[in-house]
Amino acid sequence: MPSLPLDRYPGLPPLFLDFARGTSPLYPDPPTVDAALRRGREILAQTGRLRLSPAAYRFRGSAGRRAAEDLAAGRAVAVLAGHQVGLLTGPLYTLVKAFDAIALAGELSSRGVPAVPVFWALTDDHDLEEIARTARPEADGPRTFVLEGADRSNRHPVGRLPIPDGVREILEAFRADAQGEDPYREMFARRYVPGTTYGEAFIESLLDLTEGEPLVVVDPLGDEIADAARRLFGAGLERQDECGEALKRVDDEIASLGREPSVPLRPDVFCFFVIEEGIRHRVEPPDLSRAGERVARGELAVSADVLTRPVLKSLVLPAAVSVLGPSEIAYHAQSLRLFPIFGATPPVLFPRTFLVPRGPAERRAAQALGIDDANLLAPVSSSRAPVSLPQADRVDEIVRRLDAELAAFAPEVEGIDPTLSGALETARRKATYQLEQLAERMRKAVDRKDEVAANRRKRLETMLLPNGQPAERLYPPLVFLQTWGDRLLDSIRESAGRGGSEVTIVDLDGPAESQTRSSHAG
Repeated sequence: MPSLPLDRYPGLPPLFLDFARGTSPLYPDPPTVDAALRRGREILAQTGRLRLSPAAYRFRGSAGRRAAEDLAAGRAVAVLAGHQVGLLTGPLYTLVKAFDAIALAGELSSRGVPAVPVFWALTDDHDLEEIARTARPEADGPRTFVLEGADRSNRHPVGRLPIPDGVREILEAFRADAQGEDPYREMFARRYVPGTTYGEAFIESLLDLTEGEPLVVVDPLGDEIADAARRLFGAGLERQDECGEALKRVDDEIASLGREPSVPLRPDVFCFFVIEEGIRHRVEPPDLSRAGERVARGELAVSADVLTRPVLKSLVLPAAVSVLGPSEIAYHAQSLRLFPIFGATPPVLFPRTFLVPRGPAERRAAQALGIDDANLLAPVSSSRAPVSLPQADRVDEIVRRLDAELAAFAPEVEGIDPTLSGALETARRKATYQLEQLAERMRKAVDRKDEVAANRRKRLETMLLPNGQPAERLYPPLVFLQTWGDRLLDSIRESAGRGGSEVTIVDLDGPAESQTRSSHAG
C-alpha cells in the first residue's frame, strides 16, 4: 500500500514523534512484536493476578465467549485498545484501533502466546461535548452535528446517559446522498435509538462492525472493574506522596529533553475522580480522607483519570500490549512511572495505525493539482493571487501600441482628406475593442480553469483534510461505509497492526454494495 511519512501527519505531539522514532528514553519497551511476546510470557507466568469473570466482558458468538473464558482462566493475555464512546462510534480511527488490537492478538497467538483483543469503552468519561458530536462531508465542506445537551457543563459519566431525540435528525442527514438501499445507515439507526444509552449504542455498534472477530469489550462502570477502581483509589491515598514524587521526577526528565508534559503537574490534584450521586468530580485535598472512607464503604464510585486509568487497566486485565493514539502515548510517558508504585506490569505500547482512505475522485483531484502522496495531508491554500497571463498581457501591449500609432497617424490622414478622421477614429475604437475583448476572453478561460482547480482543492480537503485535520479524526465509519461498503472494513483489516511508523494510504474503488455482512444488528 502507498504511504506517507509520519511527520506529514498534522498535529502529532513531539513526545509521540520521539517515541515513534525510537529516540525517547521515557519508554522502556520498543513497539515490536518480540517485545510483546516477552511481556506476554512474563504475564502468563504470574500468579495471584486479579482476573475478571467472563460476565465482565461483552462479546458476540462462540469466538468471543472462548476469548472471555480464556482471559478469566488466565490462559491468554490481553491486547488492549480503547476510546470514548463517541456518537456513531466516534471518528474512524476508533474502529481502526479495535482492528489493530485484533490483528496484534492474532499475531501473538500465532507465535505461541495466546492473546485476546480487548476494547476498553470509556463509559465513565464525562466529556459529552466531544462525545455527542459527529460530522459528514458535504458540498460546502464538512458539516458538524452536535446533540442537544452536549456542553462542558455535563459532569455525568456519559456511558449511562440516554441519547436524545436529536439523533434521529442526525441519522436522517446521513441519508441525504444515499441512493436506494442504505444498510449501513440502518445498521447504526438500529443502535442509536433515542433513550438508548451512549455506552450501549457504542458497544453494540462496535461489535456489529467487528462481527466474526474474537473482540471483547469491557465497561469500567461494571461492578468488577468498579470494585478494583475503589481499591486502587485507597492504594493511591496511601502512596500519594510517592506518586507525586514520581510524577515530579518524570516532569523534570521531560523538561530536560526540551519537551512539555501532556498532563501539567498539579500537586494539589489527586489522580482520581469520584462519582457521587451520578456526578463525576475531583476531590479537594481537605476532603480526601473522608472520601477515602466513603469509597471503602462503597458509598462513592471511583473513576480513574488520564494518568491512573492505564494502571487500572493493567491491574484488572493481563495486558501485554496497549494500542494507543499519539496523545495517549504522549501522556503514558508520565503514567508509566506509576505502574511500579501499584505493582502493575506495564504493557508494550503500540501506536495505532494511521489511515488516509482515498477514492478515485480524490486520486484524480490530487493528480490534476500536482499533489503527490507525500503531501496529501499538507494544507492546500484555496486563496488565489491575481492571474498574470503573458499572452493576454501581450495583447494589451498591442492595444496600447496600436492606439498610440493610430493617434500619431491621424494628422497624415487628415492631410489627405479631413473627412477621413472620423473613419480613422471608428476603426481605432473597433480594433482596440476587439483586441481588448480577446484579452478578456483569454483571462476568463484561465479563470474557468482556476475555478475547476479551486473546486478540486475544496473536494480534496473536504474528503482528506476536513477542517485541517485528517478525515479519520473527524468522520465516523458511516461516512466511508456509505461510499465503499465492506471494502472499507477489508482494507482496515489488511492495514491493521502495522503500528505508527508511517501513514497508510488506503485506495478504495467502486460504490458500496447494497448488503452488509451478516450481523446481529436487529
